[in-house]
Amino acid sequence: MEQLRVVRMKSRVSLVIALRDGYVSGPPSDRNMEVRLVQYPRKPIGKPDGTYIFVDLDPGTYRLDISSTYYFRETRDISVGSSNRVIHIPLIPIPSYPYKPNDTLVRAIVAEASGAPLRHAGVTATLLSDDCVKGRISEDKTVKGSDEITVASLTGKIEIGDRFLLVGRGSKEGREIVCIREVLEHQKRFRLESVLTSSYSRGSLLYPIYATKTTERGELAVAFPGGKSNSFKAELRIEREPGVTIAAQEITVAEGQTVNLGTWTV
Repeated sequence: MEQLRVVRMKSRVSLVIALRDGYVSGPPSDRNMEVRLVQYPRKPIGKPDGTYIFVDLDPGTYRLDISSTYYFRETRDISVGSSNRVIHIPLIPIPSYPYKPNDTLVRAIVAEASGAPLRHAGVTATLLSDDCVKGRISEDKTVKGSDEITVASLTGKIEIGDRFLLVGRGSKEGREIVCIREVLEHQKRFRLESVLTSSYSRGSLLYPIYATKTTERGELAVAFPGGKSNSFKAELRIEREPGVTIAAQEITVAEGQTVNLGTWTV
């Protein structure tokens, strides 16, 4: 009798891309999203929670490309080693994202002095009202050079990739932008992308920063999640390249309404 030999092949997880909707902080709503590695033939394993799994990759550098109907395209180079790696990416909604009628938005067309649209410029919206603070530093002293913060009095959740304006309470304390790299202790302790340039005492404030881009036509739309006050102040900044602000303005935003700035010439 011929014997049948069964061989079980195991795949090795090499890379996990964890995507989330940068507006609602949940799984991406676009079911037609394409996540791929450029010039790599195998598709990832997609899951409903927004994770995409690549298996059996050779160590090396790959170009990740994410295209979608509702979010800006994302491309980045990723190094893969012998062990699996998890990359968290918040997706930025485009102006035609299916917002609801009562969502809180700011819209504008950003143009050069010549009248041409300002394409693919970075846009940040920093909330300035104390009612909108995300949380407060809970340790007596968080020292300069540290890459960790401990937070209390949270409103909502803090996710990997979130950015905040950290403002000290004392007259000698600083203010700087911080970005969350890792959650060390659930909604309490967080690791930052960069070390702190100042020291901060207990009660220092974290003001949310929301980031987006202008489109090919110069359109911008910034959406603010609910749960703020009925009215709050925000500062909009336009950056032609990272860290180089070319225009800024402070606006007042009403909860549940859209502020249309018209054409913003920079």
